[in-house]
Amino acid sequence: MDTLDKIRRKIAIYIVDYSIEWSDILFNGIECSEPFYIKKFANGEEFINYLKTEKLSKRITHVALIGYTFYDEKNQTLMNGIEILESLKKIKPFVNAIMLANEDEQEYGGYVKKLGAVAVINKDDSALLRINNHIALLFSKQALAQRKKDFEIALYIWIGTIIIMASYLLMGYYLI
Repeated sequence: MDTLDKIRRKIAIYIVDYSIEWSDILFNGIECSEPFYIKKFANGEEFINYLKTEKLSKRITHVALIGYTFYDEKNQTLMNGIEILESLKKIKPFVNAIMLANEDEQEYGGYVKKLGAVAVINKDDSALLRINNHIALLFSKQALAQRKKDFEIALYIWIGTIIIMASYLLMGYYLI
C-alpha cells in the first residue's frame, strides 16, 4: 500500500463476521462520502492478530463490524464477538466497534455497549443503512475532535509567536 494512499484514506472499516454472505453484503454495500478501505476477516483470531501487528493511525476513523458467533471447519465455536470486542478494546481502544446481531443474539446489546461498542445492529434489511449512518456519524465526531486539537495547537503556536515577538521588541526598546 502506497504511503500517499494511506494518507488520503480517512476511514478504515474491518468486517469480522463468520457469515460469508453477510461479509459480502457489507463489503459491497458500505458507502462513505470520504475515502475509505475495507478489510474482511473470517474470525476473531485473524482480526486480533492483524491489530497486534499493524500500526494504525489515530487520525483516521477505524470501525470494526463484529459478529457474535464464529465456527471453524469442524463446527466448533471460536472466539465469540464479546471476546473479540474485549480484546479489541485492550489492544486498540480507539477503534470503534459496531456489533452485528442475529435474532437470537439481541439480549447481549446492553452488555456489549458497557464493554465499549458504539452500537448493536440487527442483521436485517435495514442493517446496511444503519451501518452507513453510524460510520458517517463516527467520522464526523472524530473529524470535529481532530479539528479542535489542530486549532488548539495552532493557537498555542500563535500565542508563543506573539510572546517571542513581544520579548524581542521589549529587549530592543530597552537596549536603545
